[in-house]
Amino acid sequence: MAKPAQEPAPADLENMTDEAIAACDGDARAAVRVLLLAMHHQQTEINDLAAEIARLAVDVSRGYSRGRRERYLTRTKVALPDGP
Repeated sequence: MAKPAQEPAPADLENMTDEAIAACDGDARAAVRVLLLAMHHQQTEINDLAAEIARLAVDVSRGYSRGRRERYLTRTKVALPDGP
């Protein structure tokens, strides 16, 4: 199972914040807008990948996966489609 990402150190977080604002010519509102758009894009990618995993899980037999696909798909809140 993947480990959760560690948060950056407070000093690193301050530096990254300053860099994000500087990249937007000092406009903090524009920096927040860009970061929100990036988060939305990443969430869309995650949702697309979860849907693809659900489609692929249908092709794996229940006996072969020994129920692992149901646990994974339940954790990711993706509906498990009924297989053939």
